[in-house]
Amino acid sequence: MESIRRARAFVAKHSRGHGADPGAVALMTSELVTNVVHHASGPFTICVTVGPVIRVEVHDGSPVTLAFRTLMAARPTPVPMTSVGGRGLGLVHDLATRVGLDDKPDGGKVVWFEV
Repeated sequence: MESIRRARAFVAKHSRGHGADPGAVALMTSELVTNVVHHASGPFTICVTVGPVIRVEVHDGSPVTLAFRTLMAARPTPVPMTSVGGRGLGLVHDLATRVGLDDKPDGGKVVWFEV
């Protein structure tokens, strides 16, 4: 999808030269954006903060947080080799320093990671 490709390019550009692998940051971003596109349905915004830590946030307006909260709370369980999907948040957990989900006052959420 075009929005996922654009999100990857955006974070790779802004994270380059700041101590993290831009490819890994782009991969983690695409996993979060893919989940938003498939489960939250609606517009989303990506915010990248660069400093001692790179933080990528994916904001959406969907009140659907239970599945995200469960998956972001702890390292997801292993996925069978025969499964077509379900590995994305595990990759994020493996590559990021911190991950999380915050509720927004307007009913949406922010799914984020730091490296």
